[in-house]
Amino acid sequence: MLAAYTEQNELFILNSSMPLATLHLLRKSKKFYCPLCKQQLLFKIGSLKIPHFSHFSKSHCDDFFSERESETHLKGKEQLYNLFKALNLDAKLEAYITTIQQRPDILLKDDDNSMFAIEFQCSSISKESLIRRNTGYREENISPVWIPNTPTNITRSGIQKISLSKNVQQFTLCSKHLPYIMTYNPTVRQFFYISNLIFLQGNSFLSKVQTISVTHQQFPFYIPKPITPNEFKQFLLIYKQVKHNYVQKRVLLSRSGVNDIFLRRAYELRLNLLSLPYYIGIPLIGNEELQVFSVDWQLALFYFVYTTKIELRHMKGQTIYYFLRWAKLPETSRAKDVVSEYCRLLEELSVQHSYQSIHEKKLFDVLYNHFLAI
Repeated sequence: MLAAYTEQNELFILNSSMPLATLHLLRKSKKFYCPLCKQQLLFKIGSLKIPHFSHFSKSHCDDFFSERESETHLKGKEQLYNLFKALNLDAKLEAYITTIQQRPDILLKDDDNSMFAIEFQCSSISKESLIRRNTGYREENISPVWIPNTPTNITRSGIQKISLSKNVQQFTLCSKHLPYIMTYNPTVRQFFYISNLIFLQGNSFLSKVQTISVTHQQFPFYIPKPITPNEFKQFLLIYKQVKHNYVQKRVLLSRSGVNDIFLRRAYELRLNLLSLPYYIGIPLIGNEELQVFSVDWQLALFYFVYTTKIELRHMKGQTIYYFLRWAKLPETSRAKDVVSEYCRLLEELSVQHSYQSIHEKKLFDVLYNHFLAI
């Protein structure tokens, strides 16, 4: 905790920039109390964590936060609070909301009197807990804003392949249908924006990572812009290499040989897996709904229309659900929409069979428009 009351019932906010001598003098001369339970608090000044308050013994007060305090969490919470104060916003640190028994890291009111609960999240939080806390805030007309701690594997800006845990993925935001995650790293005092997410497989994504110093942040928070044509070219080059490596590994390491359904489909379609047509294995917004790499399900689709004699232009509605069931893919409306969009793009490219060739420039234009329009 960074907020406490003095014996004079005055709110006191700890600041790690205070001189050490001042902190020791305060601890020696004053007593501090929990704003919630009114019990006296320990005033801790150590080398591992920034100065903070804690209860003498385990208290139910801590249960109202979304997570336990850590050095990273304390630092991030303090830095975000200082950001809002520097922006002359009405920010309350560790305010307790009685009606819903929740205690956000920062309760914020903007110039339009809109309320926001700022949560800096450093540990894993279950989907159920996230939904419960968000529901509570919204019942009080408070907009929840979750800022996860920047993953340790993300340290630089630029277009790159990254790994995102399921915990971090659940903090994905959307602006004009552009998916992004805003994280914060208190060690370097920077926001890391993970934007233009393109699913690969598992927890792997391609992304454009941008950094903004906490001193340059604004509120409402900065929203990343769509990628430029030149940036999208970089995306496709990396994606093409990832696809090549994935397919090569399947070919070299498959123990099943032609019994590998992926290899068998390519064989029956008379396709060379190491030189597939450009339009098989392309990135699409929502690819994660299929839960496999794009080249797997897109090759399966061409094999499906080949064996069933269904034309690509007739792949709509229930026929797509039939394909999903046949291919053992998730039978969800979102998965259906992704397949439907792929078929639409193929129609725009005038592709009807897997042996057709197209100009790479035409595919680039169609895909870039897809990522801008979604």
